[in-house]
Amino acid sequence: MSKHLAPIEVVEALIGPPEAVGPIVGLNDKATYLWRRGSGRRDAGDIPAARYMRRLLAHASSKSLGLTAEHLIWGAPAAEIEQILAARAADSPPVAAE
Repeated sequence: MSKHLAPIEVVEALIGPPEAVGPIVGLNDKATYLWRRGSGRRDAGDIPAARYMRRLLAHASSKSLGLTAEHLIWGAPAAEIEQILAARAADSPPVAAE
């Protein structure tokens, strides 16, 4: 059975670690670590506000990262995210050795 990733796990896989995600949504570089844990208002791994989702979608869209609104609400199977990452790797030009 395929592992299902929570929304924050999808974001971290497609965009980057919390240190990168926080500034994208207008928070400090450690703030999104807290999203991994649940609170009285949301489950562990959920994105806490629609404004953060919109900022993440705008960023991902501008860089063609493959993040969708569904990913931010429902998460995704790990296999789906692996396919997105593989497609991105195949589309990127090879890095020249120095």
